[in-house]
Amino acid sequence: MKPADLTRQLPRNKDDAQGAAALIALGYPAVEPVLRHMLEWLKANGSPVDLLMREFFVSLGVAGVPVVRAALQSRHDLLKYAVTTHVVVRWPAEAVAGVQAELQALATGSGFYGTDLVAMKLLIEHALAERAWLAEWSAFKIRRLRKLLASAEALQVLLDAGH
Repeated sequence: MKPADLTRQLPRNKDDAQGAAALIALGYPAVEPVLRHMLEWLKANGSPVDLLMREFFVSLGVAGVPVVRAALQSRHDLLKYAVTTHVVVRWPAEAVAGVQAELQALATGSGFYGTDLVAMKLLIEHALAERAWLAEWSAFKIRRLRKLLASAEALQVLLDAGH
């Protein structure tokens, strides 16, 4: 099937589970030209299409590494969170090792979704980084989160006082 034909087969919206299922049924490697577009549906947060795409990308394992690596290198925090927490955590060790560098980069970051902590957990579970390095980052994150919590609690005190 031509890439243009595959593009037309992409789900119309987040509720188009039938369209998603039909595309997934074509299988890998037939859908390889549109894998990036399929992965984008993981940003649809629990929608019928997202749930189907999660399972598909989990099933790809090592074959999914290139497209997942690109997503983890992107600037899309929600996509990085969704891919890490719904796909990579369920991959076999060999596939997780394929995104080691990206997980290490995520582990050194911070963000609203906590993707950094999930990345650290994967690095620990799969022994993909030096324990001393992970321990240093863990200690840093604990200190930083405690400071942030103290700041949030101070704001709550001000709000409770009627400021």
